[in-house]
Amino acid sequence: MASSGTVITRVQTGGQQVRGGRVAAVAGRAVRWSAGLTGLFVVVLLVAGTVVGIGLRSAEPPAPVYSAAEQAQLDAEGRYRALAADARAAALQPALEPALGESLATVAADLDAQADAVSLPRSPAPTPEGTDAGGASTTSAGTAPAATASASSTSAGTPTDPVPAPGASAGASAGAQVPMDGPRLLSMLRDSALQSLRDAVDAEPGPARVLASAGANQWRQAVLIGQSLGTESGLPAADTLSAADLTADEAGPAASSGTTAPTGPADPAAPTGPAGVTAPASSASPTDPADPADAADPAASDDCAGTPLGAEADRQALLNAKRAEDEARYGYEVAAALQPDPAAALARSVVHQAAADTAARRLAELCVPVAPAPAGFAIGQAFRADPEAALRELEQDHAELYAGLVSTVSLEVRAWAVASYNAAVQRSLDAGTPLDAFPGLTGSAGDQNGAATPEATPAPEDTPAPVGPSGG
Repeated sequence: MASSGTVITRVQTGGQQVRGGRVAAVAGRAVRWSAGLTGLFVVVLLVAGTVVGIGLRSAEPPAPVYSAAEQAQLDAEGRYRALAADARAAALQPALEPALGESLATVAADLDAQADAVSLPRSPAPTPEGTDAGGASTTSAGTAPAATASASSTSAGTPTDPVPAPGASAGASAGAQVPMDGPRLLSMLRDSALQSLRDAVDAEPGPARVLASAGANQWRQAVLIGQSLGTESGLPAADTLSAADLTADEAGPAASSGTTAPTGPADPAAPTGPAGVTAPASSASPTDPADPADAADPAASDDCAGTPLGAEADRQALLNAKRAEDEARYGYEVAAALQPDPAAALARSVVHQAAADTAARRLAELCVPVAPAPAGFAIGQAFRADPEAALRELEQDHAELYAGLVSTVSLEVRAWAVASYNAAVQRSLDAGTPLDAFPGLTGSAGDQNGAATPEATPAPEDTPAPVGPSGG
């Protein structure tokens, strides 16, 4: 009996041990399962946080992508603002003549207005939510200054380094080390004028007019500052700047050195017009050189089959330009007969004849037959009473005419329109038109003060006979 009790006790003890092992195993599995759930929960939290972070970052606006034309506007804005600051710095030089200081202040004001006009639209101001934890603004890239935004991409959508603006880097970086003076500002203003005219060739129609007008203003300001300093501006006569100069590679003869040479030989003895503008020695166009024989015979070439080429807007622009230049040529010939010294008026007549020949040659290239210029135009009494005032308004009409053509012609003839516009602006200013920030963009062209009318009509019998070459 004793042995039987011992066996029963051992069996009971073994059963308790088995049950205890099972409990321990179940508890271990529960612990492992809990740990697995905790780890899974942590992983879910990490993934959710990553997704939320990505979502927050994707809400930021993408970097702006600018076309080549928009990039040129950004560069021009930065260049104009830097030049305005340089002009103000130069005006503060103690040894500067007061008159030159006032001129530099005017230059700075014009450049500020031009920078505002050429700037791209900006994004709205950031909302209170658009700030970081430290209170710093987190505006989009669209609100960045032009100097920063110019580091964006071109029309191809690929990143590119910002195009250095002529004079901007010198004015911004070296300005703190080298005092800004008149000669340095003159050089930078001259370069900016040429660059602005070149930029206008490829810009969108609206900005093209603004860039061309800013370039014409800066061209004139450079000439005036050069006169105040008693030095040459480094710019050619406006009538010698060709369309090819504006489309040439930067490394070519029309590079931003500002020392573009005239496109054809000039006769040193040729008469000069207002402000010392030298008239060309022949009727070859000063703004688009060509064989005078071609200009004298604007008939369509043998390649033409009776169908005009090019855009209708281009053909109409050239027809309008030729008619206006023929009108001006005749007006100056009549003015020469009314003035005691006809040399200046005759020199201007030759310039306008050359411009008319250029328009006729371009029309011939587009297979557009051009009728010969009329023998004369109707001249009003106001013209006879004050030829200078009438011709000044005629030249202002020309500047406004070409300003309109800059924004209406195709890119194929835009360079001609820009070069012709700049030449017309400089002639208008030579004739006494006040200089403003956007010459040629204010007012409207039309028949004013009895100037020669566009209609080609025979000259009245009592009109003084033209003096010198009539060109038609």
